[in-house]
Amino acid sequence: MIREGRPGDRPTVRRLQAKLPEPAPELLDPAAGGELLVTTDDGAVVGYLLWFPGESVYVAELVVHPDYRREGRGRELFRGLFDRLDPGTEVTLRVAVENEAARALYAELGFERVDVDPDAYDDGPGILMRAVVDG
Repeated sequence: MIREGRPGDRPTVRRLQAKLPEPAPELLDPAAGGELLVTTDDGAVVGYLLWFPGESVYVAELVVHPDYRREGRGRELFRGLFDRLDPGTEVTLRVAVENEAARALYAELGFERVDVDPDAYDDGPGILMRAVVDG
C-alpha cells in the first residue's frame, strides 16, 4: 500500500535512510520542505520516496528495505507521486552511475538522461534524469 508519510513514520524512515551510501538526514527534517510517500506491509513502513514540490519536482531519495525489493514497491511509489502531480509536471532525480537497477527502473518509468555530474557523490559521478508526467 502507498500512502502519505506521517510524523510517526519518521523514525522508521530514518532507519531506512541509513541504508543509503550517502544519507542526508537533514532532508527528512520537515523544515526542509520535502514530502514523503511510504509503502507499507501489514501497516509497517518498508520503503519511502522523498520528494520536493515546485515548478519542477525533485525526487531526492527512494529507499526500499532489502527484504521488500523486487516486489514493484519503487515503481508503486513513483506511480503514487505521478498521480499527485499535474500532467506536464517535470520530475527530476539524480542516480549514481553504477546503480544499474535504479537506472533501469527510472528508464522504465519514462525518465531520460539529461546530464552527468562528475562530482554528484563522494565516490563518483551521478546521472541527472528527467521525466514529464503524462495526462
